Amino acid sequence: MNKQYFRRLLALWGIAALLGLALRVPVYAQNYSFAVPELRMQVFVQPDSSAKIVYDITFENYGSPIDVVDIGTPHSRYNIGNMSASIDGVALTDIRKSEYVNPGVEVHLGSRAIPTGGKGTLHFEMTMPEMIFTDTTNKENASLQITPTWFDSSLVRGTGTIQPPITMLEGIQLDEVLYQDVPFSDKGTENGRVVTVWRFENVAPTQAYRVGVSFPQRGLTGIAKVTAWDLFWRWAGQFVGAIGFCLPFIFPVFFIWMVIRGIVKASKPNYLPPIAQVEGGGIKRGLTAPEAAVILEVPLNKVLALVIFGMLEKGLVRQVKDDPLTVEVVEDYRTDLKDADARAQYRRSVAQKLGTVIHNYEDAFLDVIQAHPGKPVKQLDVVKPMQKLVEIAAAKMQGFDLSDTQDYYRRVIERAMQQAAALGDIQQREQYLDQYGPWVMLDRDYRSVMTVGSYNYWPRWARQTAHPAAATGGAAGAAGAAGGRPTPKFGDVAASFAGWAETTMGGMAAAIMPTALQKPAPVSTSSSSRSGGGFRSSCACACAGCACACACAGGGR
Repeated sequence: MNKQYFRRLLALWGIAALLGLALRVPVYAQNYSFAVPELRMQVFVQPDSSAKIVYDITFENYGSPIDVVDIGTPHSRYNIGNMSASIDGVALTDIRKSEYVNPGVEVHLGSRAIPTGGKGTLHFEMTMPEMIFTDTTNKENASLQITPTWFDSSLVRGTGTIQPPITMLEGIQLDEVLYQDVPFSDKGTENGRVVTVWRFENVAPTQAYRVGVSFPQRGLTGIAKVTAWDLFWRWAGQFVGAIGFCLPFIFPVFFIWMVIRGIVKASKPNYLPPIAQVEGGGIKRGLTAPEAAVILEVPLNKVLALVIFGMLEKGLVRQVKDDPLTVEVVEDYRTDLKDADARAQYRRSVAQKLGTVIHNYEDAFLDVIQAHPGKPVKQLDVVKPMQKLVEIAAAKMQGFDLSDTQDYYRRVIERAMQQAAALGDIQQREQYLDQYGPWVMLDRDYRSVMTVGSYNYWPRWARQTAHPAAATGGAAGAAGAAGGRPTPKFGDVAASFAGWAETTMGGMAAAIMPTALQKPAPVSTSSSSRSGGGFRSSCACACAGCACACACAGGGR
């Protein structure tokens, strides 16, 4: 054994202590040389505060055969019995407590060792208890932080892609999941669950890429509590384990740490979570069509139409009359609760049971519609709900680049139009428009893809309200025949949904007095606030002459 071996072993031990994954290092380890073109760590939140962690790590081996891989675990309370591994689809059964990584395990590849010049993908799964903690910035939320594995820089060649997606529990809404420190690269839903994604591209897997999320505790049957003493003893345990002779200095250091912590806590507003301090550029993904319309400065009457059509599509409201458009809140979502937050919580619980989602800005519209039954949309006072929508869209843009985000959503709209136009089969186009209709409608020429010969597209909520007038012929009657089902004929206002929608949106301008949408108070770009469900915008404005809204990126979120 030489000095180089001991230095490398010590370095690997330190990395493993911070959730690192390192190759086992025997005497000949100085010959290890490999690339990691792709590292994926999927994390699945479990109700009991545990987390299922799934690694898929691809190795390209340029050195000695890789026969054992050590995997660091978040803590020592793991159970090897719930772990499994495979290499290129072939099961590996030899998993032991690691001799080199503490805490951690070692996976023996056996006859499946990756040879010199070879390539292999290690798949490893484990369920770790006590991974979900109370969010120290918001006691109503839970918090999860984790670092994908990394390697000794002296052993790694080149760069690759690191992806650590985190999947939430069922029932958590898209806009309820917040990042910590590092903004999401993407956020969406998969199989009914919210998935947050980070992508670190063209990076060397030789350093920590810590990610974290905050989300409601809803659905958790257990949660790990963290106190200042817990943090201290964890820190002290690691400190003593690494440098035992410092034990006499622990308590003086702890006293100083507590004093500093008290000063910092006293000087920091209790409503300012760490995620609100993030600044920088990048594209804000995950906006709804109405939110994207706001930042694209689409006329507000069209934004209002998108909101109403979206609630009709989800069954939150139903159409009572087509000309002028009049809607009512569906019975399941009606409530006499006096408190706005209580009403919102009640509706969300109903929506969860019915398998749908209510966005933050939709609550205010539902309140107005319920309070004025039988009143046409164009006669409703929707200034405050629209103001809230603008502010929410602006708040979501904080910390992101506005122009890049606008370009991104313009491409989304353009792509939706192109894909819809490319579908010549009526049934396929109808199915596509059922899913992406709001994005298509954001294009100025959306009418061109909603009509194919004599067929006129109608959304699902309109098709479900068919009446005998649909069989009277004309464009609406042809739509019913082409689609194989009766289609509603919305009076004589228009012969197609596109035409009716255009006329309806024009009438909605009366519901929005542009000068009534006042510019929100500016917020410093160095910080922003979030308290409860409310937002303050760093830069949102309304154009009095054209009834449009805009939002600018600022500090925080």
